[in-house]
Amino acid sequence: MTIPNRTTSLGLACFSGNSLLANIDLGNGLKTIGQYCFSGCSMPEISIPASVTSIGNYTFNNCSSLADVVIEDRTSELNLGSNGSSPLFASCPLDSVYIGGKIKYNTSSSSGYSPFYRNTSLRTIVISDTEEEIYNNEFYGCTNLKNVTMGDGVKKIGNWAFSGCSNLDYFNFGSGMQSIGDETFSDCTNLTKLISYAEVPPTCGSMALDDINKWSCVLKIPQNSLSAYQAADQWKEFFFIEDVLTSINEIEAETEGDAKGDVRGDVYSLNGTLLKRNVNVNRLNSILPTGLYVVNGKKVVVK
Repeated sequence: MTIPNRTTSLGLACFSGNSLLANIDLGNGLKTIGQYCFSGCSMPEISIPASVTSIGNYTFNNCSSLADVVIEDRTSELNLGSNGSSPLFASCPLDSVYIGGKIKYNTSSSSGYSPFYRNTSLRTIVISDTEEEIYNNEFYGCTNLKNVTMGDGVKKIGNWAFSGCSNLDYFNFGSGMQSIGDETFSDCTNLTKLISYAEVPPTCGSMALDDINKWSCVLKIPQNSLSAYQAADQWKEFFFIEDVLTSINEIEAETEGDAKGDVRGDVYSLNGTLLKRNVNVNRLNSILPTGLYVVNGKKVVVK
């Protein structure tokens, strides 16, 4: 199904129950997606255009094949609904999520805390420079989550935002990070690489970093910031601190290395479309045509 650019709204239950709908291309004039719109559909991926400002309740209810969600790069805020008292994507087996701008939703327990709360299949998250805050509980209990990359625009991570992400291995945030909330990384005992491009160590709430194994997790920070981190509350507890980072615009070659030392990553276009998954980042010049891409939250030029 292709929705033309002249369409501005998809109404209540527009495609609900269409179990054969496996591919949909949303036009860039679309502004609102109504309640139950895609409930019960079978598409494995969806890309939300930058023009969309509202997605209604139960929109993705029982989308049992939906694995990849791209919220395209945007300047306008996107309001997300819920599944009643459950998260918007509660019944979706998410694998990867790209957030290309500011999202907003009801953070109360009566609305499921967050669209991604306790999504136990979600593996990879990439958040662009235009988002500013990760809310309380946003990715709480995503037990299969392994890789998180955030752009320079993100300034704050809320309380318990990644609590319970017991398989989290790689976490990267940009130069704009200022604060990390209470117990943000509680139960994140398998984190091995924490990458901070913030020259000033972000302030940490109560027990924000407590459950990270400081004897095995490598903390990489900007050059000339070592003394600041070694003096900062909670950051100073890391045994391995390396001041080696130079620029947020460079690929940090520490995502998912395999046994041969290859660096793996997901490749997105600048509009947020997932192009290739789990590729060897060191071989992008032979994999992709000339152009500008987003790889693990970094803008990368392929010549």
